[in-house]
Amino acid sequence: MEDSMKISTLTFIAFYFNSAIDTGRYDDLSIEEVRWEIRFGTIFDFLAKKLDTDIDLSILDPEAKVELLAEWQDMETAIPAGKKFGVENHGLPLLMAYLLEGIQRRARALS
Repeated sequence: MEDSMKISTLTFIAFYFNSAIDTGRYDDLSIEEVRWEIRFGTIFDFLAKKLDTDIDLSILDPEAKVELLAEWQDMETAIPAGKKFGVENHGLPLLMAYLLEGIQRRARALS
């Protein structure tokens, strides 16, 4: 059941991203800015500061953050976001796409 918990955790974070996207307050957050924060391993601190009360990352323990960061770093370098996810402009939709990709990977591993 470990993978089910990971999927539910990713889904929980995705709901926060979706809500933040819906506010329109983060439309200025570029895909390049998010990719840079992922590359340098600062994405979670960045998100906590940038989204403030619009996100709660306390569900992610340090090990989960390490795992998710490594996964996002892999996706950032290996996957052309525009081609695979249809995301070319805004940072939060990129993170949403990464979460959905992570959910798909875990679901495939369970089947």
